[in-house]
Amino acid sequence: MNPSLPAHTQIAAIVPCYNTSGDSTTVFSIDGSATILASRVRAVIQRLAKSRAIDLAALRKHIRSLTERTNLEPLPLAPGLVLVPVKVRLPRIAGDVTTGYINFHAIDNICASTKKPFQTTITLSGKTEIPVLWTTATVSRQLALARLAAKTAPTTQPRYAGILRESFPGYEPELLNLAVKLIDIFHDILSIKQHQ
Repeated sequence: MNPSLPAHTQIAAIVPCYNTSGDSTTVFSIDGSATILASRVRAVIQRLAKSRAIDLAALRKHIRSLTERTNLEPLPLAPGLVLVPVKVRLPRIAGDVTTGYINFHAIDNICASTKKPFQTTITLSGKTEIPVLWTTATVSRQLALARLAAKTAPTTQPRYAGILRESFPGYEPELLNLAVKLIDIFHDILSIKQHQ
């Protein structure tokens, strides 16, 4: 069973990693802690989108037309969670994922790296440092696209919050993180039951 994902407001980065079980994913939280998941980055992104009831294909299409990118577009999945794709490693074998995602809102600093082959270091909340193979100029362009996506994406617009609060007197946006955690727990329980 995969560990639970941190709440979307707590995610700082989602990066591919190699460990004893093979190609995996590390999810860094804004407090600097890390969770290793046995699934690949793409599955983690899909899991996040599913927990937010987001059609990932439609979101990608919208952001691609907005940013005029054909791939590696930013993904605004929630208020406070805009995932910026960056190249974080060289593949060991063909087909390995090389792209990780940094939460735009968790970035504290970007600077040139002295550790080769990396060209940039991104410092996140919690003082986590993510080495990136791209130049600082390329990373800055990605951040500019993320800023644009964050301001215009339908999933991050707060315009519905007042409507929901008026329509549903019990609605509290603060409880959303708890609801997402419960969905993850139910998903894990169902997965366990199906594999027994």
